[in-house]
Parts: sequence; structure tokens; C-alpha cells
Amino acid sequence: MWLFPTIIGLLLLGLLLYWLLVITEGLFLGRRFVVWMYDITAHKYDGIKEFEDEAEELFVVRPFLQRLSFTPAPRILDVATGTGRLPWFVLQTPTFHGRLVGLDASPNMLALAAQKLAGYDYRVGLVQGTAVPLPFPAKHFDAVTCLESLEFFPSDVDALREMARVLRPGGILMITRRRGWEAKTFLGRYREPQQFEALLEELGFDSVETLPWQVDYDQVFARRNED
Repeated sequence: MWLFPTIIGLLLLGLLLYWLLVITEGLFLGRRFVVWMYDITAHKYDGIKEFEDEAEELFVVRPFLQRLSFTPAPRILDVATGTGRLPWFVLQTPTFHGRLVGLDASPNMLALAAQKLAGYDYRVGLVQGTAVPLPFPAKHFDAVTCLESLEFFPSDVDALREMARVLRPGGILMITRRRGWEAKTFLGRYREPQQFEALLEELGFDSVETLPWQVDYDQVFARRNED
């Protein structure tokens, strides 16, 4: 009589742990836990993601830099840069003459980013820190990016507000947002695309554009309002 309830209980526990640790990546266990998870998995992060040069060029770098084409040497902030994914691929573009700053809370991820970007020390800086508050002055950057990370911050709204603060008027924002059934399990945080676009407009952005990007993510571009 006890076997069936035990099996059901174990299944439910397994589902709960999968949701807590895999789908939401420790979000509901606190920021320190999220950072710890990234620290212990940093060494295999790029292998898990399996970034493809062609896909990154076509769907990340090219559309992003096209929106910055009128800024000769843009200053770019990559929030939650991880192992330096976006800085690395942007710096492979011969026509890019700007500078980048990669910010992340995980020291182990930043250590790997430093190794990857070692040949570009004069064009990229790495900073350990959190998205709220961003350790930069207002209106400092021409563009801010944040890929596959926004959902895992303690407050996505506060993080977006900080990104708006450090962007100059007319500056470009490129972020991603979760979609699909998994995104809807982020209790109290999920927004439909129209709701998310409305949030960005409330925070001082216009020209908001949502594009399909990956199976589980949309790509969102926006422009900081002129003050």
C-alpha cells in the first residue's frame, strides 16, 4: 500500500527539483545560489551551449551591429556576459572598431572569459558585478546587451531599469526573453510579448521589436528614448 504513494512522491520531488535547478536555474533559491550554480558549471558552459559561428554571426552580431552602424566606435555593455560570448563574436567582425565591457556575477565564468578574450585586452574590459545596480554612470554606453539571462535576475524590471539608465539617449538595447511552456513556469514573472514590449516602453524605450530567435527565446531590440 505504501509503494505507490512513495513512487508518486518521488516523482513529484524529482519534478520540483528539475523545475528549481534546470528550468529556472535556481532563481527561486536566491541570487547567491544562481551564481554558485554558474560557478560550478562554468568549465563546461560553452560545451553545453555549443555556439555556432555562423548562427551567432547571422542572428546575433549582424542584426545588432546593423542597428549601431551610425556609431563609428560604440561603447557596448554586455550584462551577464558569462564566458564572453557576445564580446568574442563581436570582436571577430573586422568592421567593428568600438570597445566592450562584459559584466558578470560569477568569478569562474569571468575567468574563462578572460582566457578567451586575452588577445583583445585593449578593447574589452571584464567587471565582476550584478545587474542591479550596474556599476557605471548614467548615459555611458551606446548599446547594452543581455542574452539568455534576464529571467534569472532577482528582478528583471529593476535590471531593465538599470540598463535604461546607463544607455545614452538613442542607444540600442538587445536582450532575449524566454518563451514557450517553460517560460510560463517562472511564477509571477512571465509576460506575453505585448506585455513585455509595453514594459520596455514604460521604462523609457521606443522602437521595440520582438523577433523569433531560438526555440525557447525571443530576441528583442529597442531604442532608448531621447531625453
